[in-house]
Amino acid sequence: MKTKISLAVASALAIPLQASAEHQELPTIVVEGTYERPGTFSTAPDSSGLKDTASLLERVPGANVNRNGPLTGIAAYRGMYGNRINISVDGSNMKEVGPNSMDPPLSHIPAALTGSLKVHRGIAPVSSGIDTIGGAMKVESRKGDFAEGDGIETNGVASMGFSSVEDGHYGVLLGSVANKNHKAYLSGSQEMGNDYRIKNNQEQAPTEYDRNAFTAGYGYQRDGHELGINYSNNDTGHTGTPSLPMDIIYVRGGLYDANYSWDMGNGSRLKTNVYYQKMRHLMDNFTLRKSIRPMSVMMDMQTRAEVEAGGIDLAYSFGLFDGELTIGANGDQSNHDATMDNITAGWQANFFNDVERDRYSAFAEWTGEIADKLELELGARYTHTWTNAGDITGPAAGVVNQFNSSERTRNFNDVDLTAIFRYAMSSRLDLEVGFARKNRAPTYQELYLALPSEATGGLADGKTYVGDLDLEHETAYQFELGVDWHTAKAYVSPRAFYHYVDDYIQGDATARAQQLRAMTGRADLLQFANIEAQLFGVDVEAGYEIDENWRLDGGLNYVRGMRINSPTGDDDLYRIAPLNGRTQLTYQHSDWMGSIEGVFVADQGDVAGYNDELKTKGYMLMNLRGQYKPYKGIVIGAGIENVLDTKHFDHLNGLDRINSTATDPVRVASQGRNVYATLSYKW
Repeated sequence: MKTKISLAVASALAIPLQASAEHQELPTIVVEGTYERPGTFSTAPDSSGLKDTASLLERVPGANVNRNGPLTGIAAYRGMYGNRINISVDGSNMKEVGPNSMDPPLSHIPAALTGSLKVHRGIAPVSSGIDTIGGAMKVESRKGDFAEGDGIETNGVASMGFSSVEDGHYGVLLGSVANKNHKAYLSGSQEMGNDYRIKNNQEQAPTEYDRNAFTAGYGYQRDGHELGINYSNNDTGHTGTPSLPMDIIYVRGGLYDANYSWDMGNGSRLKTNVYYQKMRHLMDNFTLRKSIRPMSVMMDMQTRAEVEAGGIDLAYSFGLFDGELTIGANGDQSNHDATMDNITAGWQANFFNDVERDRYSAFAEWTGEIADKLELELGARYTHTWTNAGDITGPAAGVVNQFNSSERTRNFNDVDLTAIFRYAMSSRLDLEVGFARKNRAPTYQELYLALPSEATGGLADGKTYVGDLDLEHETAYQFELGVDWHTAKAYVSPRAFYHYVDDYIQGDATARAQQLRAMTGRADLLQFANIEAQLFGVDVEAGYEIDENWRLDGGLNYVRGMRINSPTGDDDLYRIAPLNGRTQLTYQHSDWMGSIEGVFVADQGDVAGYNDELKTKGYMLMNLRGQYKPYKGIVIGAGIENVLDTKHFDHLNGLDRINSTATDPVRVASQGRNVYATLSYKW
């Protein structure tokens, strides 16, 4: 059951692609350059909406995006999101410099420079990384190709586009030169746009964006050895985050990584990766909001944050007992600092100071056929997490002194276990059953947020939080049941899942929270706390090839997240997507392609009461897309998104901090009608 999706990400031409249905094995979803995966629903990325790679997730069964701004897409999968999902960017586990997830990992590579996005559907294998309680995703940027012959070859891609909804434009250029042993590449991109418009040209402010990206690297291969040395730089300028207290003034910095692989023959392989990351970040609540924020907001505030991180990954695979055994080790270390200045009142708070988080992990994973047509995957991972924080400063002397005099060193020891059975019942029908135990250690915000703040890793619920130094790690017990039926013309692949999560972390009105409410006068203050929770649901993908020119594809997602034994009767988890799905009719003939796509989203009334989460109404959207290839390598694309200009509110959007009031909170509205055009050339 090897599930593999590929999409034409090279240009932002927004045309759906599908593959014929043939039998393969191994449950992985891949979004990459050429379509290879049989029997899968997908659409190619749109041009204007894909300002970060996270937007591709809306085409992946079970996945979604929590949006706090145009470049701040936080990955979500089956009701879990943020740090519960392990995301690897070019082999590195990138750390967010912003304590409020203004720069989530998938935002670091523009969609047009994304080479592949891989999402493990269902239970993530232990080999996919540390902290995979909510799944695992892997992004690879474009790096050019080695030459196939003995001579020197050049290749690359140039792409540009315009979108009307925010008068936005982008441009991308990547070029490489290579022979069969050496390659060097260089790329650059620029994206800019104004505040986007919703129905009747009403603007949703602040949603302007400005980002430049740059990458360079060298690769070498010979006789089964391959080495890569890469550098990527992200320079995000003035970019709105209307769901958060502040906007991005800049996010700057880079990632250095080196990787080496050795194919030893006889099925044995060695892979290594080393990386170093250093970034800095400035945000404030006045540069983009001075003319639009409510008059009641009198305080001009800004925050500076820095992160320095690094890590190493090792994995060795070899044949064992008619299967393959992979053993490996992972380790990373990160340091975080964040200082807030209240410019109006004249005080400063160093609320995250010299926070250090180190993780050391080892794993073993075996996959092989244990009987005729029956495959088994077994995995085990041990992880030790050590974390500490320095003294803080701030205006609340009592809180500051209490935190500084406390013991802040924490150690967490976690064991992940997986067992997945895959049975080929016939040439057309595959069955998968999986069981897992997964863990996640608390984030530094959940532990060390001593001063009441909204620096909560992007929750965007408008509430004020404090951390808890005594938090326990989360432990999830997971069950998965999936079926994959496929013929030469049709496929359907439903998956059902159930997760019981012990010590799930969310906000709660604890005794400490009540005490701080009285001290600070913040009636909405919550504390991160451990609860018991469960998540369950189903996601389905299906398609049918009508004839050689027409095909129909669709997908459906449903997840429910609930607190168990809630003392107040509030049993819904926060930011759970409602029932949603897509259907798409595609026509392709010669060098022409076109599609009509329908998106439907149901009401969401099962909302978290602990933070007064807003309900949302359902909606339906229609999108039209087309592309034409007039010459080899050249692709022209155009389309209309939200054709009927429907005003709608995505349940996973955060609160609108500009238009909300204490008595009338409002969610950030999604984009209105958007007309776009793109042009790309690949050589």
